[in-house]
Amino acid sequence: MRKKRFVPLISLFLIMSTETRQVTAANMRSFIEGVRRKATVVYVGSVKKVDLLTRTKFDIKARAVIDVSAVMRAPGTNLREATIEYSSYDDKTPMLEGGPQYQLRSGVKVVVFANSFTSTVPPGYLIQGSREELLHRVEALRDALSQMSPDQLKVNEINEEDRRLQLALYDKLCAYLRTSK
Repeated sequence: MRKKRFVPLISLFLIMSTETRQVTAANMRSFIEGVRRKATVVYVGSVKKVDLLTRTKFDIKARAVIDVSAVMRAPGTNLREATIEYSSYDDKTPMLEGGPQYQLRSGVKVVVFANSFTSTVPPGYLIQGSREELLHRVEALRDALSQMSPDQLKVNEINEEDRRLQLALYDKLCAYLRTSK
């Protein structure tokens, strides 16, 4: 009887001891590998322009125009410009719990996993930062994926074939980010 009480107490302790910045509520699904794997379009670029679309007390809707420098996944496409509509925040409009929200600025580099070159984030996935930061993040995604157990693959909604294809994509992204300016 004691063992059955002990496990829930440990689970409660682990949940309570988790740092707040490590927990995301509403959009946790955006961070699973299956979301990145199912993205029909994956590209690297830099933010050319950001426009404010609407502002409420709780959220900012913005649109960024991206100069696409490399397309890693897209059926027969050579587009050099993309647009992303996303949720943002600033000093007047604080960050919402459960994000994801972004503060994109002109010149910032991005890696975008989306359904098209004109998309809303989420349901995709976006990484922003310097070339070195993007490389580090993509390497971390690749390393985490390569070390996933079969159970972790299920949680991330992918299989071994998906893993193989994603690892090839991450290798391609890493090679591009290492050699680009």
